[in-house]
Amino acid sequence: MLYVLKYVTVFFLSLQICGQALAAEMTVNKIAAVVNGEMITQHELRQHTMAELSRLGGVSLESEKGREVQKQVLEVMINDMLMRQEAKRYKLSVSDAEVEEELNRNLQRSGQTRKQFEDALKNQKVSLAMYKERINNFLLRHRMATYMVSRKVFVTPEDVSAYYGSHRDEFAGEKTVDFSILMLPDGKNFQDIYQKIKSGVLNFEDAARQYSADQYAQSGGHVSAVFDRLPPEMKKLLSGMKDGQLSPLLRTKGGAIVIKKERFNEARPLTFEEARPRIEEMLKAPLLEERFKEYVGQLRGKSVIDIRI
Repeated sequence: MLYVLKYVTVFFLSLQICGQALAAEMTVNKIAAVVNGEMITQHELRQHTMAELSRLGGVSLESEKGREVQKQVLEVMINDMLMRQEAKRYKLSVSDAEVEEELNRNLQRSGQTRKQFEDALKNQKVSLAMYKERINNFLLRHRMATYMVSRKVFVTPEDVSAYYGSHRDEFAGEKTVDFSILMLPDGKNFQDIYQKIKSGVLNFEDAARQYSADQYAQSGGHVSAVFDRLPPEMKKLLSGMKDGQLSPLLRTKGGAIVIKKERFNEARPLTFEEARPRIEEMLKAPLLEERFKEYVGQLRGKSVIDIRI
């Protein structure tokens, strides 16, 4: 009899525990919105909202301001989902290697080590996975804007010429540096490739075209950059190298990087033809953003969006 009572007690306790677990899972998986049949859970919304509230100085989610921020975050998440759905329809995508490359560039701009950078993200309640998702959305947004909207955005030659004439100080010239970069993703034999380049068995440019996982691969890894705009660590590295010198093999979390210093170029004023692409991009940027907002608005107008909070 005691055995039966003990068994019954354990059985009902198990039911209670399972019920609590199921309730917790249901809470996590409650739906915040459905966008063309694709769901945004309340758990996902809360994660993104808490990160934004942390950036704003720790505003409480339960406050009026917190609830307003949550609505704004949900709108952004809906727009991002619409953009991903539309990009999939047009077979546009962003690769993991492109995300990792942009992450490394952001890391270099910050002047922090990888650990310091990730710790700073944690302090803002942003996981590395969430940060990579933001990068992916940013790159995909740019790709979508270029593909869908840029054809409808124009600036006249007169506008470009007028800007150049009234902003000569912006084109006075800056010291630049030419170098080549080889980004080797995990899975490659770093040391073997590096030694072949170092010994001259493998040409750096050929190695970049064959092995590099960044946007400069097809140009042999060649980069020309304004020196003062580079991250402190990169400036220090290049300043200490001679023309034609190869850097050590620099390990990163996603693989390894090799730099080949080419030359410094002293500052000189940019001609109109040299400055024109930059001016056109600057003048197009606000127009492109405006047209893209209109495009997203049109997407929302023809989509089925069910907000449940």
